Amino acid sequence: MFENRKTSSGEIFSQKKYTAAHKTIPLNTLVKVTNLSNGRSVLVKVNDRCPKKGVIDLSYIAAKQILLHKTGTARVRVEVMEDEYFEIFDEQELLFEVLDKLKADDKIRNHQFDSLLYSRKNKYEEIFAFNFYVRICSVEKEEDSELIQQQLPENLKNKVLMEKVLNAGYYNVNIGPFLSIKLAEDALNELKNTYKSAYIVKKKEK
Repeated sequence: MFENRKTSSGEIFSQKKYTAAHKTIPLNTLVKVTNLSNGRSVLVKVNDRCPKKGVIDLSYIAAKQILLHKTGTARVRVEVMEDEYFEIFDEQELLFEVLDKLKADDKIRNHQFDSLLYSRKNKYEEIFAFNFYVRICSVEKEEDSELIQQQLPENLKNKVLMEKVLNAGYYNVNIGPFLSIKLAEDALNELKNTYKSAYIVKKKEK
């Protein structure tokens, strides 16, 4: 209905862009919208006006990221963000694609998104390279990963990556990838009781 129409800011509206309409928040302001029913958050730029006070109207792609497209309405928290977060705003689609690929549940998804905001002052090529892993042990057979996977916490079971060491006849067992060094450190602390010699490795993804 509103696709390709001009918004109050002068931009052309698109359901494929992370934007929102609000009655009073200044145009071109970046806000974080959190669905209180599942904790999912998304960054959107206010570029249009909504007639009802206290209501924020999200584009389809933004609503979909916090599962608002399923219900149409929900209780949300709206937080005005500083301009420095626009760098993350420009990259969040990549983050969401990786989380979808990993089939991350809401708890993991929310933790990684919040960690990304926390890490905003780091170099963005590091944040979005997905190249942090926790190396927990080495095994002789690739099939051994199944037993290791069964012993891992539920939130890490789908993150086992077997890495064959050339000319050595064994495999390194890595857990990851993680979106930042902080997330890798959190996983390391969670695994230390079982794998006391575990450590973080940084790998350049191809």
